Amino acid sequence: MGGTKTLFLLLHCAAANIAAPRPNIIWVMADDLGVGEVGLFPASSPHGRIATPHLDQFGREGTVFLKAYAGYTVCAPSRTTFFTGRHSGSFKKHSLSGASIAVSENVTTIAQVLQRAGYATGAFGKVAPLLSPLEQGFDAFLGQIDQALCHNMYPRAIDVGFSQLNFNLTGNWRPKSRELCMAEPHAFNFTIDVFHAAAMQWLEKVAHGQKPFFMYLSFTIPHAGGWGDAPDTPEDGAPVPSDLQYADKPWPDVEKDHAAAITWLDSKVGDLMDRLKALGIDSDTLVLFASDNGAHVEGGHDITFFNSTGGLLGHKR
Repeated sequence: MGGTKTLFLLLHCAAANIAAPRPNIIWVMADDLGVGEVGLFPASSPHGRIATPHLDQFGREGTVFLKAYAGYTVCAPSRTTFFTGRHSGSFKKHSLSGASIAVSENVTTIAQVLQRAGYATGAFGKVAPLLSPLEQGFDAFLGQIDQALCHNMYPRAIDVGFSQLNFNLTGNWRPKSRELCMAEPHAFNFTIDVFHAAAMQWLEKVAHGQKPFFMYLSFTIPHAGGWGDAPDTPEDGAPVPSDLQYADKPWPDVEKDHAAAITWLDSKVGDLMDRLKALGIDSDTLVLFASDNGAHVEGGHDITFFNSTGGLLGHKR
């Protein structure tokens, strides 16, 4: 929560019209990423480390907050603390459920604070607990509002603008399974790739605009997921288009997929940083990376396989 409070303080200063250059802000949110799953942090496992070269570089070149805490141990309450700046212990006092935030609740979000301060704002990916991101501080949105439907990583449709399930993913209307999606990865639409592509397109649009920008890029991995469609929300493993360098490892499929999902996430961070440099705005942009909470034990994943908790005592569920 310390990092969130500090960020809100900075935003308060911006809203007060202090005459100073205002940085662009990008918050990249991972979903259920364990501290032991990023190579930057000391950890060991009998199966080696998961490859995260871009996150490792990101941490070495930036500032690492080793005493920061997630807002909660599961997704929606943790993200509620992010969007509102409220500690989970005070949710009841402020009439926050920790599960969802409706427009009618008149809750001020970090996106609204920035929007009022003159920022262009865009959200891509998982936006829970917000129920209507375009009415809660964002100018642009493409992703998934229903956090249960975020388990579906090859869905037939996701959300854009003011509606839900209105953005068709044509590649996913055919039969789907782990085997089918990996056999023809380019024939299907993996949500992580869709979120990232939309975010990068928006970045190109606002990079040299008259306003500074705030991008919320919220991925749904390495959260457990499945190959289902609404209203089903299976958690069958860790869907990913390819097992990458882990394909030939003598590991259970779920662990190969889990490792590949994290390396896939890492590649998106690398692409983002490369694009900022190519656009010439890397020195004017504050990029923050965090996970909404720690390692999970869902979808068949075993946190001891990669020492996902990095020696921390707890984990999600």
